Amino acid sequence: MKTGLPEGHGLSSALVAGPLLRRNSEGEIELTDIQFEALQAGVASGQSLLAIAPTSSGKTDIGLLAAASWLYSGITEGCKVVYLTSHRALARQKFHEFQDRLGPLFSLAASEMVLATGDDVVDANGDPVSDAFSVPLVVATYEKYLNMLAGSGFRGGTDRICCIADELQLISDKTRGQQVEILMTLLRQETGQIVALSAVMEEKYAQLLASWLNARLILTTRREVPLIYELRTPSGTFATTTDYEAAPSSSPAKQLDTIATLKELMREPGEHEPIAVFCMSKKEVFDLAEQWSAEAAKMGARVDDDLPLFREPTTSADELNRYLPHRFAYHTADLNEDERIAVEARLDGNGLRVVFATTTLAAGLNYAFRTVIIHNWERWIGSKRAREPILPGEFHNMAGRAGRLSHVDRPGRVIFFANNPTQIRIASRYLSWWELEHFKARIHPSAFPQLSLQLLASGVVESDEELFAFLQGTFSAQRELEINSGQPEVWREALGNSLSHLKQWNFVG
Repeated sequence: MKTGLPEGHGLSSALVAGPLLRRNSEGEIELTDIQFEALQAGVASGQSLLAIAPTSSGKTDIGLLAAASWLYSGITEGCKVVYLTSHRALARQKFHEFQDRLGPLFSLAASEMVLATGDDVVDANGDPVSDAFSVPLVVATYEKYLNMLAGSGFRGGTDRICCIADELQLISDKTRGQQVEILMTLLRQETGQIVALSAVMEEKYAQLLASWLNARLILTTRREVPLIYELRTPSGTFATTTDYEAAPSSSPAKQLDTIATLKELMREPGEHEPIAVFCMSKKEVFDLAEQWSAEAAKMGARVDDDLPLFREPTTSADELNRYLPHRFAYHTADLNEDERIAVEARLDGNGLRVVFATTTLAAGLNYAFRTVIIHNWERWIGSKRAREPILPGEFHNMAGRAGRLSHVDRPGRVIFFANNPTQIRIASRYLSWWELEHFKARIHPSAFPQLSLQLLASGVVESDEELFAFLQGTFSAQRELEINSGQPEVWREALGNSLSHLKQWNFVG
């Protein structure tokens, strides 16, 4: 942590005096290292930025400071902020945070703040919004915002937008990366400022991405609150710490079962809580929660009688009403609004000891855990009829939910398991927390028919030449050109073939 602001920080005196900046007990401004670097780099003066830092480094506040500075400098002239996120749950949380912190600061009405996810585009009152591009603040998932642009034929005025792109490692995701890259290609061309954020991105890839975004790169691997990674195996326990890069230390074997590990941690009340248990499937979540229900009852956990009132009699509501009195719950994407609020309110108020969750809770949601148990780090791939280990970036994103800034008195703890030689060999790579996968470009000529139809139909481009120029401006094209000087000719031929087929089928004119 650093005290005080860097020279040339770019913040107005009104923002410096306002509530956005954290202060210590002496009233001094406190910034994390990455926040200090972001202000030094000009994020509050309109400079585009790619900030890479571990979870719990205060990256959201970098986005908030950029947004506040952008609106302060020109909200009356039509300046706007768009905050892009990876998941609906994260979008909801960020929307409420921005609503609470920016709304009063700029006297924004409920109708001037919009949340766009799934099928809904609503304002802070929950009312449908017909023209989201006219309001000062929009929080949206990547795909939803791209669909909004495509549906409106939105052109011009992007120089008045500050775009904060959170969890931008999604641009390399196998299933979603292509659409994220299309959106960022659109936005990088004219958007006034882009502030991109990520916790898990390899340095060389980050340098290339920052160059493509025309942004400055700031990067740190140092965590404000260190983590201890603990791999439990039948032959022993192996640990590393994010304080430094080193070979794992070893100690005697410990519990190799999630429920048994929870019981072990609970023998020291308050020392390791709250605890998040991450699973790769909803079935695992439900099974573990039911197992823990029996254990929690036997342990005589403190009972909380303040139960929520659920409007719908669902299975989840019944289960949560059984679990919440023992201060544990589960969190999946299937929870309805009442159930989600009930769980997340208790997380916010430190009212839960244990939460069993799918990876949606790990996707940037800012809840403070002291300990993370990764119940399973292999995901079932239906098309292959086999389990595959998750990528290091996803693993460390989950792990980073431990050791939050609100619990700075001790390191966070990450516990995971391996039961046989093959698993041990694979899981050991997660102990090398500094080693991340090399990201892959996600736009390829095989996708040109679908992309051509999408871009032409939405009005993003209006001719074959504009289409080729747009695709050549993607990050994937830049990456391919670095390794193949003949890339433009290859892509032009593939695009020509795709357009020829689309015209033959009367999909385009």
